[in-house]
Amino acid sequence: MQLTCTEIRAETRDVNTYLFTASQPIEYIPGQFLPLLVEVDGASHSRCYSLASIPGDAHYALTIKRVDNGLVSNFLADNAKVGDQFSVMPASGEFHYQHAQSGKLLMLSAGCGITPVYSMLRARLLADPRADIVFIHSARTPQDRIFVKELEHLADDYPNLKLRWVVSQGATEGQSQGLLDARMLLSLATDIRERRVLMCGPQGYMEAAHGWFDSLGVDPEQVFQEAFAAPQGDSEPVTGEGHTLTVGDKQVAIEADQSILEALEKEGLPIFAACRSGVCGSCKCKGEGDKLDRSSVSTLTAEELEQGFFLACASKATGDMAVTLP
Repeated sequence: MQLTCTEIRAETRDVNTYLFTASQPIEYIPGQFLPLLVEVDGASHSRCYSLASIPGDAHYALTIKRVDNGLVSNFLADNAKVGDQFSVMPASGEFHYQHAQSGKLLMLSAGCGITPVYSMLRARLLADPRADIVFIHSARTPQDRIFVKELEHLADDYPNLKLRWVVSQGATEGQSQGLLDARMLLSLATDIRERRVLMCGPQGYMEAAHGWFDSLGVDPEQVFQEAFAAPQGDSEPVTGEGHTLTVGDKQVAIEADQSILEALEKEGLPIFAACRSGVCGSCKCKGEGDKLDRSSVSTLTAEELEQGFFLACASKATGDMAVTLP
């Protein structure tokens, strides 16, 4: 499937929204991401980016932040132009509108994590104009906020949407200054225990948020999230000598500090990896659970884990193992 860029909008100093048309309709649920394939210096690289648009929009919109040392995000920021074409894989992701389609909502985002939450907000208000929603976005400065005009227009059109801005420095009228914490959160959403929580942001923000929820008595079953990168597991680093992976009739050597994805790619085996950080699940393989050190299992079910499935980008081998590719 091909995307053609029709417009590039600067959201902040380091965030752009890229608008696309597609060679065929893309099916997706608000909140999901697209694995985008980008060629850099003759090599194809894949990354997952959340859709800011909703089904029915005239364009598909991807909002992308320039990341320090980020190969693809920097390439797009410096080189992408209207008319460029990119290959894309089907939309994916379990953090989507099914969690937002009913009940009172608290929507939390930080930085570019606003993208899937904003998409779900639009979908909910379109389906239920009277939905009771508190939307809190955190940014470093007022200039670093994303979708400001769009969100403020929604807040004007829907009095039941309570929009709150939290900035670390330089707050102006109507904005809260400081870092969001449990006390500030409760002041902005006094009935937080009655709300389903949807959130997305950097890993540190997400980890802190669970501490706030615990202290405020929020039911963990009512919290749904998307992360930028794989959670850091509690397991110890893999040390010692390497091992051998058996993939069909091929033997693959893997070093102790290598991810299984790196070892498979080095041998040219056919495995697709989009996010490369244990979030999207595109590189799911099957092996032996007791011979794996996994730093992320975020897209795997309990049944899949029991059967030995793992994410190649977020797993290392602790022994010789047979691997079945997707």
